[in-house]
Amino acid sequence: MAIPAKSKYVMDSRPGARAGLTLYCAPDDLSGRWARIVLAEKDIDHARIEWVRPGGRPHPDLIVLNPSLSLPTLADRDAVMYPAGIIVEYLDERYPHPRLLPPDPATRALIRMMLARLERELLPLAQSILAAPKSPDVKAARKQLGENLAASGRFFPQRGWCLGLTDFSLADCAWAALLSALPALQLKPPEDPALLRYAQRVLARPSVQSSLR
Repeated sequence: MAIPAKSKYVMDSRPGARAGLTLYCAPDDLSGRWARIVLAEKDIDHARIEWVRPGGRPHPDLIVLNPSLSLPTLADRDAVMYPAGIIVEYLDERYPHPRLLPPDPATRALIRMMLARLERELLPLAQSILAAPKSPDVKAARKQLGENLAASGRFFPQRGWCLGLTDFSLADCAWAALLSALPALQLKPPEDPALLRYAQRVLARPSVQSSLR
């Protein structure tokens, strides 16, 4: 998600002093919600969330740290990174407990393929509906997203998390961000028992609940 870079406000040439880790995100941005869920899973004591509202006054630090103003953006001392996919993998490497990517390379690849689909297709499609709920194209977008969700039931077997894995992963965090937005998207979950069970479990997770407050 990007905010127009032009502004009538004059910013300082250097960001303010930062202690620890800061995530800049917009309240209704699903990729930012994904990053917040990962941040909540890590339970980092010194982590801060800075809310940036599209159309409002640019955050004085963000405009220096990331002139494109794309959200979410993560600042961890002297490191600045975006977009969400890079942020969540950085958080998992920088703060490895609990681990949200498995040690096995083949399983990591499966999760990354799932994340690629979510990042390139499902999350942007959902975000386009949230951004313009009265657009002439929104009905077709809802239909497309609903069909994609219905076709995703095979990823959620009766046991385990996404892809049948024992441990909660970055993919589960991304699915939680999307599934938690279904009411705002005016979409009902597909009538797939496995997907419905998974949605109930993932949305009840404390990290997901805290990101929605």
